[in-house]
Amino acid sequence: MRHLEPLLGGFTAKMAIHTAALRALKRPPEQVTLQELPQLLEGLKPMLNTFIGALHAKVILAEIATSLEKAR
Repeated sequence: MRHLEPLLGGFTAKMAIHTAALRALKRPPEQVTLQELPQLLEGLKPMLNTFIGALHAKVILAEIATSLEKAR
């Protein structure tokens, strides 16, 4: 959320994650496991491409993936 909020706003970031989880993983984000986070990020890609552009989306998703790797 902290990576998306400055770009999309709190509500839109939350809804983007929720929508991506439902589409990509068929369940709400609260039920997504750490192993499924790469799929969730992939599910966010089309929406972020639309909202912030493909290049910026790619950078943000890479930053999120790096943050997740460090957290493990």
